[in-house]
Amino acid sequence: RTRQTRTMRVNAALTITALLATLAVARGMEFDLVDRGASSPEGNMKCVQEELKRQQLVMFSYETPDRTHINIRLFDPDGEPVWNNTDTHRGSYAFTTKKEGDHEACFYKTSVTDKADLKNHRVRLDWKTGVAVMDYEKIAQGKHVNKMGDSLRRLEADLRDTHETMLWLRRREAEMRDLNEATNTRVTWLSIMTLIVCVGLCVWQVVFLNQFFQRKKLL
Repeated sequence: RTRQTRTMRVNAALTITALLATLAVARGMEFDLVDRGASSPEGNMKCVQEELKRQQLVMFSYETPDRTHINIRLFDPDGEPVWNNTDTHRGSYAFTTKKEGDHEACFYKTSVTDKADLKNHRVRLDWKTGVAVMDYEKIAQGKHVNKMGDSLRRLEADLRDTHETMLWLRRREAEMRDLNEATNTRVTWLSIMTLIVCVGLCVWQVVFLNQFFQRKKLL
């Protein structure tokens, strides 16, 4: 009984840990459509961005609570289209990022009869990355593994994703450090050049005034 109790406690702890880690990589938001005063529907697009790593598994899903049909366009960091969907009130798309950076999702209505009515249409958007994309319940049912193995698999995947994220953050930190050092060097040289120019102007001004007063026979 003691061994079973310990097993249940470990199982519960691993499950909670994996669940919290999974929730950490699932990002959701809600927003209203907007009117930008554009004549075309595309000009009134409401766009949101999400910074994603390269070669990252992403599940993108959206819906409108009032079932209003909207159009969606998904772009990569270079502005190239990744996916689009038209005239639907909900949809989802899974993909693996090819480039690192801000991915942009833009929403708009095809026809707008009353522009003031746009603010009444809310959109729910979810970005899921890494561990949150995987459906471990189906994996467990398909392979007939026990709950302990499922929890360990979730924890292993989360640790792997965390490790990759830490490496990515370390690389970004190194890039930012190099950028700061380069900026500091440029600022230093700019300060030196500014000082040289100021000293040169002062010397030139003194010489010019000296010659001017000598010509005017004031000195």
